[in-house]
Amino acid sequence: MRRVILFSLCFMALAPIGGTVSPAPVPGWDEFWRSVKVEPPPPRDFLAGPLYLQIFNRTEGRVDEDTARLWVLGDVRRSRGDLYAGLELRTDIANAGVFGPPGLNGTLDGIRELRSKGAVRVKDDGMIELVSAAVVWVPPKLRGPRSKSALTEYVIVLAMRVTGRAGKIVYQDGHSEPLPAHGAAGDMHYQLDTGHFVQHPVLGPLWYQQKGWSCTPGDGTVTGEICASGLAASH
Repeated sequence: MRRVILFSLCFMALAPIGGTVSPAPVPGWDEFWRSVKVEPPPPRDFLAGPLYLQIFNRTEGRVDEDTARLWVLGDVRRSRGDLYAGLELRTDIANAGVFGPPGLNGTLDGIRELRSKGAVRVKDDGMIELVSAAVVWVPPKLRGPRSKSALTEYVIVLAMRVTGRAGKIVYQDGHSEPLPAHGAAGDMHYQLDTGHFVQHPVLGPLWYQQKGWSCTPGDGTVTGEICASGLAASH
């Protein structure tokens, strides 16, 4: 299974779940971020925004439609937090354990690599756009001790399309370099996020990403099988 790391599939243009607006943060924003050793705190709206995308509930009735929708919203908001850490090269956010385990499944490695080369920030103009998402129930035979897949009972699968737009890396001396392209415009990429949903008291709905992988539907792997079942006929 191929892990998704920053600067690989993380640069998503999160298109405006129809009419659903993320809740405003409750009081205690600055205090929360200080408690997890993040200073300065990120902007209060860095996870917010409506989404318009197709959502599939592939849980065989174990999860209702509203819950599936909320879980997808949580995963998109998690992606925004992960993306912000990467674009701003914020090692403190990547290590905070808020959106996933410390290091954010490869984000920290990407940040450190860029910082070692003198980068100060990354600009992304929506190189990849989110097209659809699915909440998938994973049968025990695919996540049990014999599977060696490290899958959780429910996973979220995301389908993303390459837009053809460009991004760049900005360095201390003022010069910039283009971000590597993810393929030709229209190419599709898929991501599988394991983990669980959290209704965070300060940040609102989040999907805690235990692990994240890129996946290819129908490639004969466990993740490929789940990608295919989650997003069949989704685009």
